[in-house]
Amino acid sequence: MKKAGIIVVSGLILIVAFALLIYPTPYKYFPFSSTGDGYSAVRVNIITGKTEQYMRAHGWVDTTKGVSVEDLNNNASN
Repeated sequence: MKKAGIIVVSGLILIVAFALLIYPTPYKYFPFSSTGDGYSAVRVNIITGKTEQYMRAHGWVDTTKGVSVEDLNNNASN
C-alpha cells in the first residue's frame, strides 16, 4: 500500500511540473533582426530544438531545412 502511495504522489508531482514548465508553450520566442525587413520572430521548440522563423507571407518556416525566401516564393507561384 505504501508503494502505491509513492507512485501516485510521484505521478502528481510530474503532472504539476509538466503543467508549470512545458504546457504553457513548448516554444521560446526570440526577436530576430533581418536586413531590410526590420524585425521578425524566431521560435525554438524547447523539447525538440526545432527552429522556425516567422515570415509574413508564409507563416512559420522551418530554418533547419535551409529553405530560402526565393524557394518559398517559387513554390507559392507554382
